[in-house]
Amino acid sequence: MFARTFTLIAIIAAAAISVKAVCDSGVPGDTYVVKSGDTCWAIATDAGIDVTRFQAANPGIECNFLAVGQRVCVPSNVSGEL
Repeated sequence: MFARTFTLIAIIAAAAISVKAVCDSGVPGDTYVVKSGDTCWAIATDAGIDVTRFQAANPGIECNFLAVGQRVCVPSNVSGEL
């Protein structure tokens, strides 16, 4: 029983590692939690993407009113797409 459970856990863990993260908006990327002083520009720049791409991945986000603790999508920086 232990071996079967261990094998199942190993398979699930391997699958989780190989799956690319997708934000709630359906865009491949990671979720970022806004900290005090963050701006859309700063988050996008730190991720190596432009603000337009950041905003497209976060429809409905008001860049002038980011709240501490708010979750935003940071799209994956695919080589050649800036």
